[in-house]
Amino acid sequence: MKKIFVLFTVFLFAVGVVGSVGAVSINYEYSLSSDDTLTTPYDWANVETFDSTLLWSWSGSGAIVQGSVSGKYAAPYNSDVMSGPNTTKYVTVPDPTGGNTGSYKASLGGTYNYFGLFWGSVDTYNTLSFYKDGSLLASFTGTDITKPNAANGNQTAPSTNLYVNFFDLPEFDSFMMSSTNFAFEADNIAVGVKPVPEPATMLLLASGLLGLAGLRRKFKK
Repeated sequence: MKKIFVLFTVFLFAVGVVGSVGAVSINYEYSLSSDDTLTTPYDWANVETFDSTLLWSWSGSGAIVQGSVSGKYAAPYNSDVMSGPNTTKYVTVPDPTGGNTGSYKASLGGTYNYFGLFWGSVDTYNTLSFYKDGSLLASFTGTDITKPNAANGNQTAPSTNLYVNFFDLPEFDSFMMSSTNFAFEADNIAVGVKPVPEPATMLLLASGLLGLAGLRRKFKK
């Protein structure tokens, strides 16, 4: 009876850990798309490639572009894994035909807690913000995400051209890219809901923990 109680307690603890909302975490994992650009490695995410009909409704000062224009925008390029700059379409903020400051907002039509993007030539003046029902939930600048911390706008260095994954965000239904200078460039933007382990999986984990505890007790004897 005691063992069953312990197992049940461990199970409840495991479920509680999975169900809790932790701080936002960031990693830099990626896959390569068919055109050799960096993209999300998670098959449960929806990806906006900007190469066909847009998935979401966009508003504000931004543009879908291709190639690079000196002093205006530069195609994302990671020299570690790409043979040259991105040759496909991508988004740049602000709109290069206007002033050098602007914001571009995407309304997603659903709620998500994962976000990923191929962030090109990261700059300190790039800001990524997340909203729900018009209320700001979280925001990040280029300084917050770079690896190492060097948001200097380098157009070829892997440290400033990387795929960035944000996990455990508050549930958001829109996001906004803002920049106070030319430019904030991104491609292969992904959104999704991070899968939660099923209760059966957690029960198996709890059983394993209990087994390890019993084995430890046996060796101590």
